[in-house]
Amino acid sequence: MLLLSRFDLSHAYAPLNTDDAGTTAKGSNQIDQYFFSILQIGQNNDGTDSISSGEDFNGLGDASAFPLTFTRGLTEHSELGFSPTYYLAPLGNFSRLGNYTINYKHRFLGDGEKGLNLALKPSVILPAGTTQQEFGIGNAQWNYGITFIASRYWEELELHFNAGYMRTPYNNQYVVGQSTDPKRTNFYTLSVAPVWKINPYIKLALDIGMNTNPNEPETALTTYGQLAVIFSPDKDFDIGLAYQRNASSFGVAFGESGPYTSRIQIGFTYRFE
Repeated sequence: MLLLSRFDLSHAYAPLNTDDAGTTAKGSNQIDQYFFSILQIGQNNDGTDSISSGEDFNGLGDASAFPLTFTRGLTEHSELGFSPTYYLAPLGNFSRLGNYTINYKHRFLGDGEKGLNLALKPSVILPAGTTQQEFGIGNAQWNYGITFIASRYWEELELHFNAGYMRTPYNNQYVVGQSTDPKRTNFYTLSVAPVWKINPYIKLALDIGMNTNPNEPETALTTYGQLAVIFSPDKDFDIGLAYQRNASSFGVAFGESGPYTSRIQIGFTYRFE
């Protein structure tokens, strides 16, 4: 089966996995507070199963957590974000707060609102505790990487593309997610997300992607499909809801029979000075 991409949910375009090239306004702040629930359907539950691209969980069984992201606009073209995650499950003798991620995004083309926009986003994930690694909620080594972001904005449509690399070493003196199988430590991801503006208050999105499978004995790639709706009652507040499936092929990810992992995600984004 498949495992998780080590690309974390620290992105400005929650609840999507694919980020956009826009940045938080200079001197302004943004909070993304979400809840997710991950369920394995028809999996082995032996440490080699699919979890969910976009969440840093690599353990046995199901999972649920509250990922929080705080972002500060540094300039008109750059922002800095910090994201911890509080895990409700799995249970174990470890700190429930972890997955500390630092992201810096710099847009080097465009204004973040119209036309073609390009950005780079380097990221660092702080080392987890060894017990956290054993339960699959982080690696007990520094992880780091970079994502290239391309966005094209029209009046009623946005199209976002991400291509990323992350180096994800772990403490090989300890298991990862209760599995002794060797893990890949070089991760690549490709994704695309069209976003339709239905009206001034509602956006619908389709997020499609593939990424490296961490489990070396298994196939090299995992795929996912995600449907999302974003409701914006005003310009400073969004409510997001998304459903995602990860599987060994796009066919299963989009509804064909076979083992897969589902993720339901709900939360809000708040912008303030």
